[in-house]
Amino acid sequence: MQISQKLFNQQAINNFSKLDAEIQKIQEKVSTGKNILAASDDPVNAVSLSVANEQKELLQRYTQNADAADARLSLADVSIQEAVNTLRRITELSIQAGSGTVNETAILKEVDALKEVVVEIANNRDAQGQAVFSGFKTNLVPFLKELDGSVSYAGDRGQHTVQISESMKVKTSIDGGTTFMAVPTESGVKSVFEIIDNARNAVKTASQFKRQGSATGHAELNLVLPPDPQEWSFSLVGSKGGVSITSTVAEGKVTNLVTEINKNTEFTGITATENTETGAITLKENFAGEIVMKDVKIKGTDFSTDDVTSFVRFDSYDGMGNLVGATRHITDTDQLIASSVNFLENATSHLGDQLAVVGANMNKLSQQKDILAERQILVTEKIGDLGDADLAELITRLQALILSKDASQATFSKIGQQTLFDFIR
Repeated sequence: MQISQKLFNQQAINNFSKLDAEIQKIQEKVSTGKNILAASDDPVNAVSLSVANEQKELLQRYTQNADAADARLSLADVSIQEAVNTLRRITELSIQAGSGTVNETAILKEVDALKEVVVEIANNRDAQGQAVFSGFKTNLVPFLKELDGSVSYAGDRGQHTVQISESMKVKTSIDGGTTFMAVPTESGVKSVFEIIDNARNAVKTASQFKRQGSATGHAELNLVLPPDPQEWSFSLVGSKGGVSITSTVAEGKVTNLVTEINKNTEFTGITATENTETGAITLKENFAGEIVMKDVKIKGTDFSTDDVTSFVRFDSYDGMGNLVGATRHITDTDQLIASSVNFLENATSHLGDQLAVVGANMNKLSQQKDILAERQILVTEKIGDLGDADLAELITRLQALILSKDASQATFSKIGQQTLFDFIR
């Protein structure tokens, strides 16, 4: 091996380069606060750190999903609650109309306005402009008002879900078909909008029709009927008791009804006769007691209408055959305020059930968000333990390396002033 001044200098330069690289690496760790800058720094911990970072990113995505779901469910919750409040107001107005103390025209105007409010609520959109109650068809307007005033649903029954953990999904809304178009009632499934229309029609006719008519000893019934046969049933009460009368009637054809009433005379004390000229039915109480006709039901009629075509005029007469009081108009009980209020209560209860569904999903989200937050803390701590630099240790090492470099450079400079001839003199 040959020893020369050139070889000595080259070795010194290589050593200084290694020191500079080590110093630079430590300076980079100090500036970034990271202990592992490359997998080669610590292969085992680098793998663990990579897994922990991936887990942190995954938890962040789950948290973002949970936040988005929470916002959408909150909007659904507020919307349904507003719809419930609106239905309660319509119920109040209906009861007021039934009392006869408030102008019906003013009530009708407010009910119409409140129906528009419910339609707007049902068409609410979230922050991304997506319809909340349209199912999967989020880009369209789900509830459309038709020319006849009815409201149709253009959405579907789809329910959106998002992933909020490795094994858990949560619904972000409920569809409008379930929420606003499927209210269970004794008359079948109705929409919230049909029920509002029903209430409006009942308000409109509230002053015209009553649940019952009564007379002492003598009453006269004039039935207003369509040409097609209808099945009527009602309660008839006399001095001997009450029965349910059921008969098929049509315009100008009430003979069957007279027959049915007389079949039950022994249970009511009431006899009936038909005036063949006027078509009226005269009721006589054999013991001069009270006659009560109430709770009319017309088969096929389960909702109110704004144009009542089937009803009975009930007139009361005294013993001398003189008309007593005003004529009472009696029709199907579903036309009355009491019935419309029951339907409104059905709708309110149904929306309350939907609120419970939304609330359950919101509670599920809240619990999962707490879990995600705790998991993120644990993962962040693990990342810190694996990847964060010990600044005190690094600075001590850096100072030692700088001192070593300075000493080496000073020694090299002093040695470099001599040559091999100095050693062989």
